[in-house]
Amino acid sequence: MTKTKGVLVVLGIMNVLLVVIHFSEFHVLFIKSSGYIIPIVFNMVVLAVVGFRSLSVRNAWVIVGLFLSLPVLLVHSFIVWITESSYAHIESPHDQQSLVVEYRDFTLGETTYFYSFYKTKFGILGRSLEDQSLSIMSRDFPSGIDAEDVLGLHSAEWVTAETVRLNTWEGMVEIELESFPSMTTSSSPTAEEGDLMTFIKALENEVSGQTITIHGNQLETRYDEASGQSWIEVFDNAGEGAIPTQQCSRIEEDELQGHYMLVECTHQWEYPLQPRG
Repeated sequence: MTKTKGVLVVLGIMNVLLVVIHFSEFHVLFIKSSGYIIPIVFNMVVLAVVGFRSLSVRNAWVIVGLFLSLPVLLVHSFIVWITESSYAHIESPHDQQSLVVEYRDFTLGETTYFYSFYKTKFGILGRSLEDQSLSIMSRDFPSGIDAEDVLGLHSAEWVTAETVRLNTWEGMVEIELESFPSMTTSSSPTAEEGDLMTFIKALENEVSGQTITIHGNQLETRYDEASGQSWIEVFDNAGEGAIPTQQCSRIEEDELQGHYMLVECTHQWEYPLQPRG
């Protein structure tokens, strides 16, 4: 195999890999910010050098190829420009994997912030966590608040080796780096799940003052005899989180997600609370 053919084979393999990755749940993280501009330019440069140096390829074909590639590059560059995104890395203290956050905002009267998440181990390839993407619309946020502040990026907490907790301006959100647990039920609940079941029972029995702490959030049952209403008072990070306190109606099991969920909360309809055992 000649050197020219070797270069073309390597280039072809690289392009095939990029196409396969593009249609999978994985992404090449170091080219995410520029889209496919770098690979397109690299292809153009390599093919131009090969074409002008090779006696078996007419220079006219190289020029035609470059002219055809240029509009593709310009159109793709424009798309990348109008959908400009920023990226942040949340390193894990467990030294296993990290979380990459892709975010951008769109303003039309009100500003809406969009967030996508990618699990990565070495920082090169990232697996998209598409079902956990977020959008947060601004509602009288203080001046000077940016997209990272809205997400609570600077106070991100690894509550487990597979779970990142974010105190967003719309309440607590937990990003799960692994799939939700199996739906099979265990023969005996864990100690943590047993405590939660005791808490749920107290709420159902209209017992006021029962408390439990999960991921730094303190939950307390409340009951008002006059109205006959019961609810859960949630204290975020000892009342110092993005939303210090809020009220939720109840806790439900979500079989699809495999989580216990706080439901009908003040600032958001529901929050994942704790995986089912």
